[in-house]
Amino acid sequence: MKSARDAVYEALHERLTHGHYPAEATLIPQALSEEFGVSRTPVREALGLLERKGLLVAASRGFVLRIRGDEEMLEIFEVRAILESSAAAAAAERHTPVDIARLKEALALSSNYTEPADIRQALNVFHDSVLRAAHNQTIYDMERDLRDQIKVSAPWFTPTGRESFESSVSEHEQILSAIIGGSAEKARLLMLEHLNHDRDVRISQLVSRTMGVVAGESSAP
Repeated sequence: MKSARDAVYEALHERLTHGHYPAEATLIPQALSEEFGVSRTPVREALGLLERKGLLVAASRGFVLRIRGDEEMLEIFEVRAILESSAAAAAAERHTPVDIARLKEALALSSNYTEPADIRQALNVFHDSVLRAAHNQTIYDMERDLRDQIKVSAPWFTPTGRESFESSVSEHEQILSAIIGGSAEKARLLMLEHLNHDRDVRISQLVSRTMGVVAGESSAP
């Protein structure tokens, strides 16, 4: 049975990494304890864990989202690409039949789905499966933390239409082929190229939203 702290942590983690809270939100322990029906102690412990994960920052009234600046975001994208491309190379050398089955299943789902949100989720499972196939828990934990930090500061807005994912699905197919073939360096380079594309899209979306907010503020009476 989950402890109250773990239950609150999981719920808040899900919210933070799926854009539930606006960037300016303040998470107040008293309000959250009332919402979840628990005392403030497990809420504060859960918030402290999320702070240590780099998702929140302590403020005077509670905790606020840790929204990172441009340079820090670029650094996170760079480190994430290094870790996950290294994981792809390791997966090519260390994968088991179970690992390959998971990768194939995730890719098959991404090809079969028609809803963009479902396709995106299947591709996320593919990336998680690559990390697991590397059989390096340190890389897995570090990459997951970085991915969560990106989701808070630069949340992904899923485009409409399956056609917007065609090139991405093709990139994943090439990565899988390299992993199955045991081509470590090829898998590393393909994953690095793919993550650079993902970085450019995420940054473009972030800049577009920021400029939209600025334009809205400047046109306000």
